[in-house]
This record gives sequence, structure tokens and C-alpha cells, in this order.
Amino acid sequence: MTKKQLIMAKSIELFAEYGLEATSVQQITERCGISKGAFYLYFKSKDELIFSIIDDFMSSFIANIEQAVSSQEDRGKLLYDFLYAVFTKFEEQADFAKIFLKEHSFSLNRDLLQTLKNYRSMFNRLLLSVIQKQYSELKADMQLELFFSINGFMKGYSEFILVDQLPADLERICRAIVEKAGIIARYAHISSISEDYLEALGVEPEISKEAVITLLKETVQENKHDPLVCESAFLLMEDLEKPQLKDVFIEGLLNNIRKNNSGKWAAYMYRQYKMKKSGE
Repeated sequence: MTKKQLIMAKSIELFAEYGLEATSVQQITERCGISKGAFYLYFKSKDELIFSIIDDFMSSFIANIEQAVSSQEDRGKLLYDFLYAVFTKFEEQADFAKIFLKEHSFSLNRDLLQTLKNYRSMFNRLLLSVIQKQYSELKADMQLELFFSINGFMKGYSEFILVDQLPADLERICRAIVEKAGIIARYAHISSISEDYLEALGVEPEISKEAVITLLKETVQENKHDPLVCESAFLLMEDLEKPQLKDVFIEGLLNNIRKNNSGKWAAYMYRQYKMKKSGE
């Protein structure tokens, strides 16, 4: 664990104990056993630290979900795999998630709010794509209705697991939501949500070529002793500048770089960027 990772890990412990606003930089440095000077080498302020913690968690969260879904060839199991990946991550990072569920008074800065909005749009896009693939027979308005219903089920069960801290059988919860989704898909006929709802949710994330290249460069830096990861990342960067690789070859390169969270995130963002460009 690097010193930066240590600061982030100990900060989460303190935030869980005392809350975001009540925790001071002094408490963080004492818990880490470092000086304030060492803290400010990595973070300019506590707000920047909080931003980094959220960014680290959410990028890993989205990338893990995307990988679980993209590796599932059976369309009938897509929703289950999506749900299981989500709830497993919540359970693994329960302390982190509870901090932000309880911290209603914390005022987020504009940049952080935009970042959270972007991650939310990516999550929503993943869920909608799962529904469109698994329930392709449904009309678009009922797919949206199903999207809205599943989101509600997930929020309710998340509070059940994280806030109430009651024993939870994740497999059973996921099967229960899939069963309810199937009933809605089969028998529901009334649509209450308009397509404007998608725009309000920000389903389309803002993804630039430069941002994807930066992520690929970070992947190279974190895996500089792994020639396969580095070469794959360089080939992907070249393809962004001058597209010439076949889709099947690109998928192989993306699989090569998914060795840690940075690689998973870069692979996810690369795919989303390519999908966006192909749709233009």
C-alpha cells in the first residue's frame, strides 16, 4: 500500500467514525502516523482527498460492473450478474457507502457534483443497456418503465443492506429482483415515464478522446513492468488517433489491460467512447 492509499484508507475509517465535516486533517495525519506536510504532498485539501476517494471508488465500481456484464454471453443472466456485481461491491465497501448515505449536511463543490453526475449517468447507461438486451422484446417505453422499477428495487435493498445492517443473502435478493422484473416485463402495460426521463438522468456520459488516452497512459504507468498491458494500451491509443483495428482485436486488447482497477476503468471508458463515436 502506497502512502497515498494509506491516507485514503485511514480517512475512510475516520469519516465512518466521526463524519466528513467533523474529521480534520490533523486527525487523518495522526491516524496515518505522518506529518501534515506529507499529507499535503498528495492532497491540497480535505475536499481534494474526498474527491479522490469518491473517484477511486466509483471508477472501480463502474468498471467491475461493466466487466461482469460484458463477460456474460447468456442474455438471460445479464440482469442477475449486473445486480450481483452491484450488491457485492456495496457489501465490500459498506463503510464507505454508509458515509455518504448518512452525510446529508455535507456541501459538495461543483466539480465533485459534476463528477458524481457523470458516474451516475454511466451507471444508468449500463443498467439500461442490460434491460435492452435481456428484454429486447419490450417496447422502448416499457423498457424505460422496467429501468425505473429496477432502480427503485435496488435503492430499497441497498438501504436494507447498508443502513439497517440486517443479514442479507445477496444471491436471493438478486433472484428476487430478477423475478419481479420478469413479472413486470410480462404483465405490465401502462407506461408512466417519458423519454425525457433519460435526459434528466444524464444517461449519456461526457467522454472525450483525450480523457480516454489519459486513462490508458495511467494504465501503462501502473503496469510498466507488464509488457502485454503496455503494448495493448499503446495499440489502443494508436487506434483512437487513427482507427484501423477490427472489433475482435480491440476486444482482445481491452481484456489484456483489465489487470487492475485502472485498466478496467480505461477499458470501460474506451468502449463507451467507441460506442458513442459509432452512433454519431
